[in-house]
Parts: sequence; C-alpha cells; structure tokens
Amino acid sequence: MCSFKYAALLNFHIFGYMKKYATQSRMLVAVDCIIFGFDGDELKLLLIQRGFEPQKGKWSLMGGFVQPKEGLEKAAARILKQLTRLKDVYMEQLQAFGEPGFY
Repeated sequence: MCSFKYAALLNFHIFGYMKKYATQSRMLVAVDCIIFGFDGDELKLLLIQRGFEPQKGKWSLMGGFVQPKEGLEKAAARILKQLTRLKDVYMEQLQAFGEPGFY
C-alpha cells in the first residue's frame, strides 16, 4: 500500500513523463492475416466481407490493430480468432513493412 505522499509523487512523475512526450505524434500498428488453403485442386485465399467503414461491404484480408504490449504474432492470432473463430492455425510472419504510407 502506498502513502498519499508517494502516490502524489508517482502521479506527478507520470504526468511529467506524459507532458514530455505530448508533442510526439502517435502511430497505430496494424497486422493483416493472409490465410491460404488448398482444396486438392486450387489454392484458396480466405477473405472477409467488411462490416464497417471504411470500405464497408467490400472483400478484405483479416486485419486489425496491435494492442499495447502485444506482439505482432499474438495480434495476428487474436484478430484471426475474432474474425473467423479459427485458432491454433500455423502462421508465419512473411514481411513487416515500415515505410510511412505503405499500402
């Protein structure tokens, strides 16, 4: 249990830290899952029909934002499960793109 004095100092330290970086831009990191399947004759690509904007109603890869303290692989597994209910799927990170504006 911390005292009020300690809590106040901690609070001051956190807000001072946040103020220090207040002018920095924020970035969102997203992952997309490309899921291939093979039915014996053809290679298949798993897509979802978007249920929200932007591009509502259009076909899309499964993707979403990485949560704080979550790695790329865990984010991809979470998003895949949320959107398709698939879990324990073999996944391999093929590429990470880092240039601004890359799509």
